[in-house]
Amino acid sequence: MIDTREELLNALAEAAELEHGLLVQYLFTAFSFKRRLDEGITPLQQLMMEDWERTILSVAHQEMYHLANVCNLLAAIGGAPRFDRPNFPQPLKKYYPFDFELTRFGDEALYRFIVFELPEGVEPPPLPHVPGNVKTFAFEKIAPDPLVYNHIGELYERIAEGFKNIPENVLFIGPEDQQDIDEWTLRLKMHKVHDRASALEAIKEIVEEGEGTKADRAGSHYDKFLRIRQAYLAEKAKDASFEPARNVATNPRTREHRDAGGEGTIITHQATLKLAELFNTTYTTMLSMLIQYYSYGGETQEQREILRDSSRRMMSAFIRPMAEVLTEMPVTDDLTDGVAGAGFELYGPMNYSGQLKSRWIILQERFRQHIADIEEILEFQNEFPVLQRIAKLRENYEGTLINLKNFF
Repeated sequence: MIDTREELLNALAEAAELEHGLLVQYLFTAFSFKRRLDEGITPLQQLMMEDWERTILSVAHQEMYHLANVCNLLAAIGGAPRFDRPNFPQPLKKYYPFDFELTRFGDEALYRFIVFELPEGVEPPPLPHVPGNVKTFAFEKIAPDPLVYNHIGELYERIAEGFKNIPENVLFIGPEDQQDIDEWTLRLKMHKVHDRASALEAIKEIVEEGEGTKADRAGSHYDKFLRIRQAYLAEKAKDASFEPARNVATNPRTREHRDAGGEGTIITHQATLKLAELFNTTYTTMLSMLIQYYSYGGETQEQREILRDSSRRMMSAFIRPMAEVLTEMPVTDDLTDGVAGAGFELYGPMNYSGQLKSRWIILQERFRQHIADIEEILEFQNEFPVLQRIAKLRENYEGTLINLKNFF
């Protein structure tokens, strides 16, 4: 039972890690799709896969929104935003009650996604058929203390209990004006958390978007993944040769990580390695901007809006293009080893300065380094014409740097 501020802060920090880890896995799988007819798919399959990709990306978008709402919940009770998480992979029971893996689209990925969003009391679907490997799909009702939960919805039930158990008049101590209350879209409206009722409303929406209500699962993440899996298996039954994903490596990474709890695929091809490192450092920069946005250090409203808008734009202007290009780059010098993918690696803890000037200077330094890294990567574009997409990103980096230079 959660009945102290510290326990509630810990539970919300875990919820933030979960939302972050889920959205990254969803993005990785969405980016792994084949996109051209010359990759062995039919026009009808291409249209079907585009629809699946849009659906998975929409779920990832909602997970980003859920993460933002969890940060609001943390801020409301005096906590700090949480964007740290362990690197991939994370095996069952080490951190969470299910495996965290970066895998290409297929029945294995879809099964795990359905299990992630599984409503309480609903049985998991039949296991996927992967010859010689069913251990990955073990589903055990165990989670590390002090939190015990088997599904995401159960974690939020514990969190909701905490908001109910702790006296309202002592719990809500955080400044309301430091929360994110901007409307992401017409459908995704941020919750300003200032009392028990608003906290419970935010939690209720997160749970219902994930697993749905007991009376209606339609449109929930669980329902969407279930429908994609049904359509995929039906198409596979008609065409056994149907492979919607590129031969993307599982858990690709640029180096070993002490906090990664399983086997990964080390990227060794020089050009791919440079691009993967640029992806990871850009991803970290985006997280740093979000931390700075949620951790008030004296920024003006204009500065906070720059941080918010720039960090959100980075997903479409930087993260997605590089992730897609990586699925066309060799993971090793042996081209038969398949292609790489975006590992979403964190090279260290997400630290940030409490000094306003230092924060902005560090961000500017990071963007200047990103621009320099692009120049090195473009030396390989004659060998890999797909890297011409990266050349177009230089303007995006330079434009963001100009915005940051307006301060300090």
